[in-house]
Amino acid sequence: MNFFDVTLFIAKYIPFWAVPFGLISLHFAYTFWLKDYRDIAYFWVGITLFCLTAVALYFVMGGPNGIVKNLTQAFS
Repeated sequence: MNFFDVTLFIAKYIPFWAVPFGLISLHFAYTFWLKDYRDIAYFWVGITLFCLTAVALYFVMGGPNGIVKNLTQAFS
């Protein structure tokens, strides 16, 4: 198993890691925002936006099979 196979595996299962990680990071962002640690809150908001973008691209590219097919065509 090489690095590209690992990348395809991670891309194929984006909703299973991005949704929980996005929700947890949003909770941390809100907690740090209330405690008035704005810089740390912005960091967690950035992670939340990354997860949201990853899930949106996952569905735009066609789900698990579509994203693997598109990435394979793009890098081969």
